[in-house]
Amino acid sequence: MNNKYDVVMGIEIHCELKTKTKCFSNAANTFGQKPNTQINAIDCGYPGTLPTVNQAVIIMAIQTCTALKMNIDPLLRFDRKSYFYPDLPKGYQITQFFHPIGTNGELPIVVNNEGFIVSFERLHIEEDTAKQIHNNKKTLLDYNRAGIPLLEIVTKPIFNTSEQVVAYINTLRQLLIHLQVSDAKMNEGSLRCDINISLKPHGSDTLGTKVEIKNLNSTHNITLAINDEINRQTNILNKKQKINLETRRFDEKTNKTISMRSKENKIDYKYFPEPNIFPIQLDEKWIKMIAKNPPELPKQIMERLKKQYNLPIKDINLLIDKVEILTIFEQTVAINNLILPTFNYLVGPVQAYCNINNTTIKNSELTANNLSQLVSLVYEQKINDKQSKQLLNAIMINSEKSPTDLIRTLGITLVSDSNDLEKILITILKANENMITIYKVNPEKALKFFMGQLMKLTKGQANPQVSKEILKKLIENYN
Repeated sequence: MNNKYDVVMGIEIHCELKTKTKCFSNAANTFGQKPNTQINAIDCGYPGTLPTVNQAVIIMAIQTCTALKMNIDPLLRFDRKSYFYPDLPKGYQITQFFHPIGTNGELPIVVNNEGFIVSFERLHIEEDTAKQIHNNKKTLLDYNRAGIPLLEIVTKPIFNTSEQVVAYINTLRQLLIHLQVSDAKMNEGSLRCDINISLKPHGSDTLGTKVEIKNLNSTHNITLAINDEINRQTNILNKKQKINLETRRFDEKTNKTISMRSKENKIDYKYFPEPNIFPIQLDEKWIKMIAKNPPELPKQIMERLKKQYNLPIKDINLLIDKVEILTIFEQTVAINNLILPTFNYLVGPVQAYCNINNTTIKNSELTANNLSQLVSLVYEQKINDKQSKQLLNAIMINSEKSPTDLIRTLGITLVSDSNDLEKILITILKANENMITIYKVNPEKALKFFMGQLMKLTKGQANPQVSKEILKKLIENYN
């Protein structure tokens, strides 16, 4: 970026809440269901229907405001935002324009090992729109998302770099997950990011023309979009041209921001108080009760995990980012006291199983007791990697039998006897003497070949660590 200009950015986060039902109706709040099956008359704005405020939404909003040190408005008020668009079935959206439930507040983050304070403008509650699916010349509409409760969290224009923005989003995302108000999955759209970005002459107090980049769904794309937009605006200003007030989107094919619509003629949303929801006076004692016992938050978890487990920061961040892994990790370590082996097994074979089978630990039959046994068997070299995966596949879908029970049922044994392994390896070496010559030039290639032959003869049941030690000695002393 040209040093002639200062970058100023503000961030708007839309976060879907994981309530059981929608914001103003009793329709189920779900993801991934068959299109247009999770809707009702209230979500579609049928004549004669009336919205009812979901209490769980208010509780989650108060919890989030408290964690962000915001001022909470005890008088709950909603407004109507009127506009006509296919994804808005009622022709208007219920939101909080005039009186957000939360204002001001701050969130400390770390950017490149330095502290940075994010300051907020507001947090308000609103309902989500339907989802548009563009299919060639047609646009399909899935109303399952219509009415899902959202928190819109708006920062002040305080960011100057993409690194600050990404650090903020990662920190906020972890906070929302541990508050248990949202799963905050950007890839599923439950956390979406809009960036308002402008450039101004270096040192100037006057902000430049603001450009909004809508619906960014990954930190990678956020970085690319910000960098491209900075370059685009810099080039325009260097040519003494005017920045247009507009909304843009990020094109993943070209890694460029593309204009969506001009904001020169601002849309008149005709905001007015929502006539179907009267103001609700929240009891101050009730608000304090909700705010009184917050869950353990990421910063607290970070400090505790450092002291308790002495894991590297990158590993601790991974645990904080994946709550279900953190939960079963702590439960398992409490049983077997194998900190690093348990961590490595969870982020290795267990996570790989979940990815391949499109599932989660929560939706599997894996228990801390079974995981503890499995990790211990691997750590004590009583089973090898292949056998551990065989056992894992079984216990992920059936928790009735323990790994030790399954070893007997499946007939799994690990050949660790040195004499037995030596006899088999001598046979392999005699049959493949040419590979012993190759060992002197390329030991890795030769070892891989011999171990492959061994596993074939033992049907994958040879202890790899013991076998490698014996193999190296045999090769070095081979006549």
